[in-house]
Amino acid sequence: MLVAQRVNEFITSQHPAAVCDKCICDAMGFMSNAHSAQITGALGTTSDFERERGICATCKNDRTVIRSVIK
Repeated sequence: MLVAQRVNEFITSQHPAAVCDKCICDAMGFMSNAHSAQITGALGTTSDFERERGICATCKNDRTVIRSVIK
């Protein structure tokens, strides 16, 4: 499975609330936040996701977060 597919599944299936790139990075075991930011940046351009400034459900910090809008 491609890394982008794993991130997509993490956001849509395992973490339905808004989550920041750092928490995705930590959960997925990436070496750099830039890796998750690149993937979530691309996902955020689709109609299936919202990427905006908000509170991360995991770390509770005000950061850029992403959430699935698929119902």
